[in-house]
Amino acid sequence: MNALETYLTALGPGMDIIAGCQGMSGSELMDRGAPDAIAADLLLLCESYFGRTKFTRLQRRAIADARRNTHSIATLTALERIVNRAPSKKQAWQLRAECCAMTGSMSHILKHARRRLREMKDDTVSPGVRTYRRPNDFWTLAITGTSSFIADLNAALAATGKQSLEAVEKIFFDQAAAARAEVVTNAIVPLDKFIRIRDGHGDDIELDLTNGATITGTEYLRRVLNDVGFSGEKETGYVTLVHPEEGPVNLYRTARVANDKQRIMAAAENPRCAWPGCNQPADLSQVHHLKAWSNGGETNMKNLVMCCAYHNGVNDDDPNAPPRRGRLERVGGRVVWRPPFTPRE
Repeated sequence: MNALETYLTALGPGMDIIAGCQGMSGSELMDRGAPDAIAADLLLLCESYFGRTKFTRLQRRAIADARRNTHSIATLTALERIVNRAPSKKQAWQLRAECCAMTGSMSHILKHARRRLREMKDDTVSPGVRTYRRPNDFWTLAITGTSSFIADLNAALAATGKQSLEAVEKIFFDQAAAARAEVVTNAIVPLDKFIRIRDGHGDDIELDLTNGATITGTEYLRRVLNDVGFSGEKETGYVTLVHPEEGPVNLYRTARVANDKQRIMAAAENPRCAWPGCNQPADLSQVHHLKAWSNGGETNMKNLVMCCAYHNGVNDDDPNAPPRRGRLERVGGRVVWRPPFTPRE
């Protein structure tokens, strides 16, 4: 048997490979030759199939069916990425068990999983307004309602005689009842950018706001310094000059919960959730202790960062517990994500 045959044969018993990871850390898997990304995937699969869950019946069924059908590790890894997008944990386990019971090619199983995921999401649609935030400057405001309500909205847009986006802006902001709301937010201005804006180079500077948006330096001068109160009668926002490494205002061990000023400054450093790929604005996030309060962490700026509720919950806080999702740390003054198997300093 040559190397290729050995590799292809080894892919087959995917569930047995996952079962063998029980009790192992990412470092141990890497010591045995697993690349870091593969080690992370194996640990996540092990947590799903052999970790604690209240859906134990579905878990046992999925394990047995995956073994019986000899689903490869590649199939189970790709399936997990789809399953994790299910609307609820129960639906995730139902989809996991359903797909593990299937036979056929990997592409056939994944195609079925994607179709079922779409059906699950369609079943959970409810009336409301949702904002989808992307890393770039283009966001989406989605409105879900009855067919007649949405049809009426479209008719109102068409009646303005303008293109869709211009029509929305006209309807929203050209009427007194829909005046632009005053938003209390925090403009984060690194000192070097502030100097460039002051010297008249604002057009090529982009600044972050803690509500998740970005503005140019020129817009900052117009909207922040004028509109939020620095030259008006009311103060409705904040401007924070940020030193690249240091942060003031410390509470040490006197209080677990960050005060309002610390929250403002933590949001200034991380205008969005600090977890990689998460675009939840700081204004909708929680203050997270990099070193957990329960482990002796202090309520100081160097130990605080903004996280959405989900990533605040899954962060590996306990240094004595098996690592699962990785953790946030401050390195060289900046907050970075560390993979689960990275040694603690």
